[in-house]
Amino acid sequence: MGHYIRLLLSYKWEIIAAVCLLSNLYADLPSILYHLLLVAYFLFIVTNKKQSQSKGRARLVMLLIGVIFVATFIALAVYNPRWIEMCILLYILLIPTSVSIFRFRERFLLVCLICFAITGLLNNYAYHKGINFDEYNLDFAGYTVGSMWLGPACGMGAVYLTYLINLFWNGHKRLWAVVCLPLLFLVLQTLCWAGSRSALACCVGAALLLIWISNKGVGRKFYVFGIIALLVAIAYPTLQAGTGRMQGKQAYQEAVGHTSREALWNARFEEFSSSPLWGIGFGVTGLGEKQRVGRAETGSGWLTVLSQTGLLGIVLVLLLVKRAILPLRVLRSSPHMALYTAIFAYMCMHTVFEAYLFQAGWYLCFYFWTLVGVLDDYNQYRRRGIPLHID
Repeated sequence: MGHYIRLLLSYKWEIIAAVCLLSNLYADLPSILYHLLLVAYFLFIVTNKKQSQSKGRARLVMLLIGVIFVATFIALAVYNPRWIEMCILLYILLIPTSVSIFRFRERFLLVCLICFAITGLLNNYAYHKGINFDEYNLDFAGYTVGSMWLGPACGMGAVYLTYLINLFWNGHKRLWAVVCLPLLFLVLQTLCWAGSRSALACCVGAALLLIWISNKGVGRKFYVFGIIALLVAIAYPTLQAGTGRMQGKQAYQEAVGHTSREALWNARFEEFSSSPLWGIGFGVTGLGEKQRVGRAETGSGWLTVLSQTGLLGIVLVLLLVKRAILPLRVLRSSPHMALYTAIFAYMCMHTVFEAYLFQAGWYLCFYFWTLVGVLDDYNQYRRRGIPLHID
C-alpha cells in the first residue's frame, strides 16, 4: 500500500492538472478550473529556469500565431478574445521545452488517459442509474456536459485499455489482461450510448494501429487482435443493443439524403473559397450578412483551420503534425510513445468530424496540442542522445 501512496504522491501535480482538464468535461466540476489550468501552466513554463526552445517548432508556432492574428485583424474580429486564448495555448504547449517540462507533460497525458477510461466506467454506472446531465435529455451524457464531449473521452479510454491488455498479455501477466477485457467492454458500451459514430470508428482504427505498432511479427499481431476480436464478437449483441442513438442518426441521414455535417462542411469550403490564402479570421463563421464572430459549430477541425486561416494556416498546422510522427522502430521500443501515437492518430481522424483544433476552450484541443509537443520533444531528445526516463 505504501508503494502506491508514494506513486500517487509522485504524480500529484499531474493529477491536479488532469482534474482541472476534466472540469471542462464534467458538469459538476467548476469550469473555472480549466482556465486556471491555462494560467498555472503558463506560470509553470515561465518559472522553469532550464527551459529552452525547439527552434524549428518554435518558428512554425510563431508563424501560425502570426497568421491567426493577421487573418483575424483583416476580418476586424480582434475584439473577440478567443483568438488570444488560442495563441496562449499554442505558445505554452509547443514553444518552451526541457527534459523536466517534457516529463511533466508526458505524465500528464498518461494520467488523463487513465481518467478517460474511468470516465467510461463511471458514466456506464450513470446510465444504469438513470443519471443524465444532457440539458434536453435527447442524448446520453451521464455526468458530463454533453454526449459529444463524452464520446471522445470514452474512445481514448478504450484505446488506453487496449494498450493495457496488449502490455499485460505480452508481459505474461495474462490474468491482468483478462481483468481489463470487461472494463474495455463497459467503456465501449458507454461510447455506444453516447451515440458518437465517429468516435467509435476512430477508436477501432486507433486500437488496431496500436496493436500493429506494439507487436513484432505478423503472428503475434494477429494473435492479440484475434483474442480481442473474438471477445468483441461475443459481446457484440449487447453492444448493438446500446446503439439506438447511432441507428437513429443513420435512419435520419437516409431519410433526408444528407447529414448535418455536410452543410457545415460546405459552409467551410465556401468560406475558404472567399479567402483562400489567410482565411476569414479566427472564430469567424459565415460570409456577408451571415458572418458571425464567436462560438459556433463548424463541423470539422481541419476544415475550421482551412476556412479561418486559409492555406497558410493549414500548411503550418500540418507541418507541426508531421513533426509528431515517430519512426516505427522507435515506437516499438517505447510502449508509451506507441500509445500516444495511437491516441494522436485517433484525434487526427476524429477531428475530421468534430472541430477542436482551434477550440482552446475544449479539453480535446488542450490534449491534442500537448500530444504534438510531447511526441516531437521525444523525437528531438532521442536524436540528440538525451536519455528520457519514462515510467
